[in-house]
Amino acid sequence: MERKLVMSFKDITGAKFNLIVNSVKEEVTGEEIQAIMDSVLSTGAVVSKNGALVEKVSAVIVDTTETDYDVQ
Repeated sequence: MERKLVMSFKDITGAKFNLIVNSVKEEVTGEEIQAIMDSVLSTGAVVSKNGALVEKVSAVIVDTTETDYDVQ
């Protein structure tokens, strides 16, 4: 199983932008996620195709599993 952190922001045009972090540790806390999102906004290191990210919208952790099927 893989854990992904999906952080959603709004950019300067109001469009939604998702930033996905793969392989998130089990022990990640809400405070750590808040700090990451605050850092993304304050540094301006991540931008959407429309420009700067300006607002936090949500954050979720998604657990995924893969099932292989023999298709031959």
